[in-house]
Amino acid sequence: MKLSIIVPFFNAENHLERCVNSLVNQDLDSNHFEIILINDGSTDQSKGVSEKLVKLYPNIVLHTHKNIGLGASRNVGIQMARGEYIYFIDADDYLVFGLLGTVLKYIQEYELDLVGFKYLSTTALDLFDPEAILSIEEVNVQSGIDFVANSKSFVVMAWWYVMKKEHVIQNNLKFPEGRYLEDGPFTFRLFLQIKRMAFLPIDGYRYVKTPNSIMNKESRRHIIKLIDDYKYLIDNFNTLKKDLLIRKDIDYSGFIKKIQFWSDVNVYMLFYRFIKVNLPVSKINKILNHFEKIKAYPLKFFVGEENNSFKHKLITSLFNNKYLFYISLYPLRLLYKLRIIKLP
Repeated sequence: MKLSIIVPFFNAENHLERCVNSLVNQDLDSNHFEIILINDGSTDQSKGVSEKLVKLYPNIVLHTHKNIGLGASRNVGIQMARGEYIYFIDADDYLVFGLLGTVLKYIQEYELDLVGFKYLSTTALDLFDPEAILSIEEVNVQSGIDFVANSKSFVVMAWWYVMKKEHVIQNNLKFPEGRYLEDGPFTFRLFLQIKRMAFLPIDGYRYVKTPNSIMNKESRRHIIKLIDDYKYLIDNFNTLKKDLLIRKDIDYSGFIKKIQFWSDVNVYMLFYRFIKVNLPVSKINKILNHFEKIKAYPLKFFVGEENNSFKHKLITSLFNNKYLFYISLYPLRLLYKLRIIKLP
């Protein structure tokens, strides 16, 4: 079998059928790929929707377990996968028709370990038209390390690339379990192992913006958990950076800079969580002191080619002056509570 598509879902009754409908229209022989649906303890009608899909399509496999989270569910999918290549998709998103058929064609033609593609953030639920898939005249084959170091197209999310399964299994790569923000540690470590990859300029992934997504939940309990997971993620990035700094086999400097950039992105987003939740300044200060110790703060890599607006520069200056931020914290929280300002 050529490809395993892994689709973890939790309470996705309104999205799952659309997602799977896009997956069975990928210009692939149904004998050459499987769709692994992972029901992560859903409490809505997702179970019934998934069981109906299994009856409709013989290449769909359904696995159900108690709620263990996205990272752990993806790890289950990896163990179940029979395909030579694997691909992850979030159940509330979907693909342009024919995308994966095109991806596998280039994988075979150029003997690639990984292929990435562009994505489109949208609220539309019907952008399946394969006209986005154009003929590509030239494919630039490079290592994962070179791509991460040099490409503006690199992002940490796991749904924008198809990967060869052996790199995941042989290097014992797993998603962090019991954590949000699980993609970054997996993606960076995977790309260190990739010898031959290509990025196709096809906006084939449809990232559906939903108000009820995990990152948009506003409860205090959720935000406190998210703050802890940001800390875990930034510590994880720091560990990887330190490991690469002592390796002398090749030049990792560009790769390390991209780790530092994504670390900064997450510290930047963490500050918004500090505003959203009534966390004491003493606890915020403890977190920032830790980040200073590991040189993850102040932010040095966030403002640049990608984030160079006056707004980004102004907000980064505020976040980098923690004492000014502490003074501003109460009025910012009040403005947010009164819905005078919106935060990401």
